[in-house]
Amino acid sequence: MNMKKRLLVYEKEKIEEFICKVESEKGKVFPISYLTDKNVNLKYNGINDEEYFVLDITALVMSLNERKGLQLIYESWINALNEENEDRIEYCVEREYLFQACELFHYYFETDEVDVKKDVEETVTEEKSIVEYEKREFDDLMDNFKIQLYGHERFKKNLKNQLKAYILLHRMKRKKIFSILLCGKSGIGKTEVGRILQKAMYPEEPPIKINFGNYSGKGSLWSLIGSPKGYMGSETGGELTNKITNSKSKIIVIDELDKADATIFNFFYEMLEDGQYTDLVGKVVDLDGYIVIFTANLDSSNFQEMIPEPLFSRFDMTYEFQQLTTEDKKRFVSEFIDVLIAEYEENIGQLNNKNIKDELMKKSYHTYTNVRLIKRDVMNAFVELVDVNNIWNDYTE
Repeated sequence: MNMKKRLLVYEKEKIEEFICKVESEKGKVFPISYLTDKNVNLKYNGINDEEYFVLDITALVMSLNERKGLQLIYESWINALNEENEDRIEYCVEREYLFQACELFHYYFETDEVDVKKDVEETVTEEKSIVEYEKREFDDLMDNFKIQLYGHERFKKNLKNQLKAYILLHRMKRKKIFSILLCGKSGIGKTEVGRILQKAMYPEEPPIKINFGNYSGKGSLWSLIGSPKGYMGSETGGELTNKITNSKSKIIVIDELDKADATIFNFFYEMLEDGQYTDLVGKVVDLDGYIVIFTANLDSSNFQEMIPEPLFSRFDMTYEFQQLTTEDKKRFVSEFIDVLIAEYEENIGQLNNKNIKDELMKKSYHTYTNVRLIKRDVMNAFVELVDVNNIWNDYTE
């Protein structure tokens, strides 16, 4: 076993200062994505032109918060990098993730912090909008997003560029909010975009999500932003207004926009135009710095017919999601199996990992078009392969 490397730490709000200091004293700082390919595999074991470099593993730790089954893969990356580079490489991480990094990769890292857990717990994290991010924070967010969202490579690249443009225009006082319309069939990752950004940026905050599949008939606008004064329910507010009020998150997901009515379309037209809205009791809800993600189960042949032009033209970005490729589905299945095995072993007992994974990977999940169905059938097949009776063996909650 190689000796542990010292894990460097930086404050989120002082990332640029940290980079300047490290580069003046040691060498360049790179995000982990610098060494990966478009399928998020480790493509390079080093940086040939650099005599010494520091690798930021914040995105890896953020990713493991969602997918514990990737830990073995990430450990193999670190091991390969250490073997290839020896004394040429060090690692750094954002302070918020320091304790997690030391726990997850305890065979590889140590820190100068006297009491890592206490130090991290006492750090107060202020919730920030993406428009307040420094460059390295933004790059880490996008690296994590790239890892978390399966497939849709062109969308990932376009989103990063569009968000950069939004941050610039916001700082020029030209644009208050950023809006996306994602179209495509059900179960191919549209809603996942909002969920990933929410978990990465505001992990402790309740999500702000509205599903118009649950809205129908007259009164939809009242349900959304509250009833006018004097009407029943005016004192309780609407679903959207209440969720915004009760969360520090600045990610809003509006699912199944195609099921909304004309009144709702007009409301969103005005909201996107002004970057705010006034509810029906006269309260102004300011959405400065928010990302608003709309989804619709439509495609290129009908989404412009279903979404009125005045609203459609207000979206900063529109994109039609396609089915995942066979390779993306295989990667999803492989990593989801790793997660199931890790959860089983953490909570119930040991498994013959290789045999179970080999059996599950034999199934023809590539014929599926809906990732939710793949997930369901992988779980069902997993349950069939393990002994269900083990759930009662030495189980303590």
